[in-house]
Amino acid sequence: MHSPTIEILQKQLPFLPGTSFEFEKSQLPQHRKSHIFDYCNGVPVYAAEKPGIGCRILAGQDLAKVHTSLEAYPQGKSEVEGLPAWVVFDRKVLRFYAYFQEAVHERREEQYRIRKVNIYFYMEDDSIHVSEPKTVNSGMPQGTLIRRHRIPIPGSAIGQHYTIKDLNVDKEVTFYARTFKIVGCDQFTREFLTGLNMEPPTGSSFPADPYTIQRAELMSRMKATRPRPPQTSLKQFLENDRRVLRFYCAWDDTTSSFGDLRKMVLHYFLSDDTIEIREQVPANAGRSNVPGASSLFLRRCRLPKGYQRINVASPGGTLKLDECFTDRDLVIGAVLHLYGRPFVICDCDEFTRDHYRETYGIDHFDPVRMEDYDIMNDGDDESFAYDAHPNTERTEADAAGSSLPGISTGAAQKRDPRRSALYDGIVLRYSAKLDSARQVDRERKFVMSLKLSDETVTIFEPHQRNSGVVGGKWMEKTHLKTPDGARYYTAADFFVGANLTCHGHKFIIDGADAFALQFMINHPDVFPSHK
Repeated sequence: MHSPTIEILQKQLPFLPGTSFEFEKSQLPQHRKSHIFDYCNGVPVYAAEKPGIGCRILAGQDLAKVHTSLEAYPQGKSEVEGLPAWVVFDRKVLRFYAYFQEAVHERREEQYRIRKVNIYFYMEDDSIHVSEPKTVNSGMPQGTLIRRHRIPIPGSAIGQHYTIKDLNVDKEVTFYARTFKIVGCDQFTREFLTGLNMEPPTGSSFPADPYTIQRAELMSRMKATRPRPPQTSLKQFLENDRRVLRFYCAWDDTTSSFGDLRKMVLHYFLSDDTIEIREQVPANAGRSNVPGASSLFLRRCRLPKGYQRINVASPGGTLKLDECFTDRDLVIGAVLHLYGRPFVICDCDEFTRDHYRETYGIDHFDPVRMEDYDIMNDGDDESFAYDAHPNTERTEADAAGSSLPGISTGAAQKRDPRRSALYDGIVLRYSAKLDSARQVDRERKFVMSLKLSDETVTIFEPHQRNSGVVGGKWMEKTHLKTPDGARYYTAADFFVGANLTCHGHKFIIDGADAFALQFMINHPDVFPSHK
């Protein structure tokens, strides 16, 4: 500080070079332009945040500095001074344990769920990565929630991102409108923050999740069920390994639709008493792509003798070994009910004959014919799941209760050869509608096709836009019975204005195509009610 005498003397001297003791350059006017274009490592760069002429702040410009985590680290001379941060803090990551609460809508078991995450803070560039550990059977796509990058702080005008000062235990951080509560950290993070005078609190545990508690209670009551290991004797395996008995069997499936007599080859493995069945598929049979190939009909397993239907409502029981088929049960002429399907053993190979001669002393191996056995009536075990006995006394009322769609259950009319020859290929089409009290059903449209050769009827519902009803084939070709069941509908019952009942639905014929109208006019004897 100058003395008062010097200050008085300075005021009396003129403003000339050498006569001024103190001169503030900042008081002079400045008209310099800011240097915004430069080169960095040979690359031209543009510095946008520079003031205008005379260091004046431009309109809408904010020269506030974006802070980084380097300001939180202690400053001092050391061997790492002058090195960039990406070298000093390479592979150093802080890990925090956090969670966020997610709302669950329209679910009775839970109204919200707690999702646990790990927040990774990379000290080299202040980038953050959020990952959710995978939970078994969670049903959610877990893993990376937020990829690694600098996450901006919400509401920051200068684009300030999160730094190490913003992350600590018992703090809440918001990443893209999702709030995370930090409840803990690992040991390395705790020691590092303590060195920065940011000692983390003890922390807390994750809050309880109602659905997780309910699921854990349910899992605690569940008991693991494992398949029973095969109890095969090692002595039996070593003595009979690769020894296989071969039997030629037949399965009569002619009683089912499109069924025929199917020839099978049964392999019995002496090493573990298992059975494998292969089918000899003839050429052009429609059951194999390779003519004459042998297809697998039953995989190798132990076959139970008394097969019963599976009761899904009760816990499964164990299968006793004496309930399975053995080589004692496999003789020529025997009928085996394998899962409800009767198989007749017709013959065997020479190795199988030698085995039975040496083991059981059997010498008679005469092959049998299928005509000698009525396998359909052999055995009346009610536990068989496959019923191969056709019920010839099935009443028509029982057949009407069939639930198979598109299949006529009633008995068919006798075919008239004269009528078939006279009206072969003639189909009359009528338009019909439902006679119903519901407005939706009254707006539905149907097409009835009457085949005159056998008087069968097909009903089709055309597709209508925005009707709410799926169109398509409504009824397969069949003979229709009258409501009283006394007779079948004939061609005389089909005319414009007729009322027909089909499986409880009342139809009104309100039109016909030009061919049907002309045909009914030309044949008044067949359509007497048409006017």
